[in-house]
Amino acid sequence: MADGSGAMVTPRQSRSELSTTRLINAAAELIAENGYERTTLAAIGKRAGYSHGIVTRRFGSKEGLLVALIEKMAMGWTETHLKPAVGSSTGREALHIRVDAFRASWRKSARRMRALYTLMFEALGPIPHLKLRMIELHGYSRESVAAVVQLGIDNGTVDGSVDAERVARLFVGALRGAAYQAMLDPDAIDIYDALDDLDLLVDSLLPAPSSIQPRSTQARSTQQQTAASDKKGASARG
Repeated sequence: MADGSGAMVTPRQSRSELSTTRLINAAAELIAENGYERTTLAAIGKRAGYSHGIVTRRFGSKEGLLVALIEKMAMGWTETHLKPAVGSSTGREALHIRVDAFRASWRKSARRMRALYTLMFEALGPIPHLKLRMIELHGYSRESVAAVVQLGIDNGTVDGSVDAERVARLFVGALRGAAYQAMLDPDAIDIYDALDDLDLLVDSLLPAPSSIQPRSTQARSTQQQTAASDKKGASARG
């Protein structure tokens, strides 16, 4: 059997990769349900259909499993989904693509997203290794947002007065806040409405030259034209 690079993968390797994936998925499910502190290696093994021992052999400890989980949920997602989607985009478009990618991930696996955000907030507690991982994750997120904003400034699609690092702090903070509120009180906060609001925030934070219309302005213009057309049609029928 060959993997995506053409290298041969033995049946034993395939089984190992499958069991690793199952264990990580089980950990995400249990953390989403019970939190990190109340999730045990024994419970993870049982949920995945394996013994307690295989979890320890595979990851060494609960902390080792946590590292693998964050790598898969956050950094792995960035490399396999976000970066290819953003490509060479910069400025507003790059941030809109980030919002779209988050929206798609929520649709695909809301439980996994809940697990990641549960870990983010539990990092405020007395769990040093978790805190360090989350500091790294948020730092990377801000740096990558600031980088694409700065590229937009450099290529003239974003106003030169914009502070890229400030935009990064506001964008990452708004994204985290939208997800937290939607998970905490889904009856009051719809995640997709909140992400639409984030798209509006992106356009307000990154003013464009007058010749370029931000996405939200284009959408409002289309809606206004549609409404005017509908009103005209109704008048004609009346």
